[in-house]
Parts: sequence; structure tokens; C-alpha cells
Amino acid sequence: FSKISALTHFSGTVKSEHTVELSTKVMGRITQLNVEAGDYARKGDVLVRIKDDNLQAQKNQVEANLIQARSALQNTETNYNRLKALHEKGSATQKELDDIRTQYEAAKANVTFLNGKLLEIEDLLAYTVLEAPFDGYVVAKRSSQGDMASPGQPLVSLEKANGLKVELTVPETEITLFSINDKVSVDVKAARQQHLTGKVSSVHPSGNQVSRQFLVEVSLPDMGRSFGIKSGMFAEVGLTSTSDSLIMVPKTAIIERGQLTGLYTLTSNSEVILRWVRLGDTSGTQVEILSGLAQGE
Repeated sequence: FSKISALTHFSGTVKSEHTVELSTKVMGRITQLNVEAGDYARKGDVLVRIKDDNLQAQKNQVEANLIQARSALQNTETNYNRLKALHEKGSATQKELDDIRTQYEAAKANVTFLNGKLLEIEDLLAYTVLEAPFDGYVVAKRSSQGDMASPGQPLVSLEKANGLKVELTVPETEITLFSINDKVSVDVKAARQQHLTGKVSSVHPSGNQVSRQFLVEVSLPDMGRSFGIKSGMFAEVGLTSTSDSLIMVPKTAIIERGQLTGLYTLTSNSEVILRWVRLGDTSGTQVEILSGLAQGE
């Protein structure tokens, strides 16, 4: 009986820590979309422009109406305050005060409505110019200049320049091997990168009910794209685990008799007997005993 360290390998895929799909809230003709997949963009770079003539016209009209509404509110407020003072002195009727109060409230509501309308149009206008939210690479171009953009339609996919992870699926029988912040070994052979030190960043609590697989995410060290690691590459994750419940014996102790395997043990009376056993995995010069031998024998 002994403790052993076992290296278990899992296959995964390299992915970006942060990928966004740029889309719009408005329908309009795309007037600028001159990036291609693989292009590098800096934060704030304009990636997409959508024709906004109609929205600009609406904005101008609302702004003009708002100027008039604010002027009308100011005049109505002056008259309201004047009649209120007169009413307190008994020089204006209650009906006159009620009428001007109604006009005043209506004028305030109109200004509030137009302010909201202006904010709504300005929000839509913001979606006619799509900028890169961070430094990154264009990984997909889903429309072209001249196409018609629709609300919610992805136009460009952008992937953060740094921050890569490996996603792997782990069977339910081995998911307990992983814990948050565990250090693991990562090989990305396509990029000729081996023995990278990754860190378990996420172990999803719910698995696939059909395949009984759980998703695990491993963060890679921030080395930059100059090291050749790209999203979509195959990665192999190695996890070293230590077990203290395995019964290991030297391979040289194993006896083979046809289809049977066994080894000699000592009884409490120091008698030597042959015990038939079932073998498991090997580790160096040791072999695991799955059954037929108890701890301490």
C-alpha cells in the first residue's frame, strides 16, 4: 500500500476569455464595414457605420419642438405664479387658477416627453456607429458594406487581444479531481507550447444530463498572441492528483498462470500462500491491485 501521484490528461479547446458580437438596434444601410477577419482593432476604433439620415432628421425635429416647449413652459409658469399670487389676494377666481395650473402641468409633461424622445433617438444614433470596446482581433465578419443591418443582427465578432483559456469537458467520474485555482499543465502542440502552467478558473456546477460531462475552464498565462496560441487550437490539460487509497505492489511480485495473475502473501502465521488478484493501472515499476488483496497484507 502506498501513495502515488497520477497524471490524468484531458482534451480541450483554446478560446478567448472575452468575445463580443457587435450588433445594432436600428435598421439601415451599412455605409462602412471595411475590416476583415484577422484584423487588429484598438479600443475606440470605428468598425461599422450605419446610415443615420432619418434619425438625424428626427433628432433635429424633436430639438426644435423642445425649444418651443421650453419657451411655452416658461411663459405658462410665469402666468401660473402671477395668478396664484392674485388668487391669494382674492383678485383671481378659483377657475382661473385651476385652468392655468392645468396648462402648467401640461406644459411640464410636454417638455418631459420631448426630453425622453430626444434621449431615445440619441440612444439609437449611438448604435449607428459601432466602436471596438477593447483592443482585439476581428474573428468574424458577418455582413458587408452596402448590406442592410437589422436590430439584433450580429455584424462583427471581436476577440480580446489578451486573455486565453482552455475549455474542456470532464466525465462525472473525474470532475471531483478539479478545484478552483488548481494549477495544471497545458500543452498546445500546434503552437509548439508545452508545459504551460494554467489555473482552473471555473468548474461548472451543472453537467450535461445526457453525456454526464461537466465543463471546466482553465486560464492560460498572459503571454500575448506572439507565442502563436490562437482560439480554436487543440489543447491537452494534465492534472496531477495524489491518492492514498491505492494498493500498489512491484511488478516483479506478480505471478502469471495462464489467464490468472497473482502474488504470494504471508499469513498471520508467516505461511506463504498464492493469492489471485485483479490488476489495474501501472505507474513506473508499480502496479495497482484492484481486488484480491487487502491493505496491510
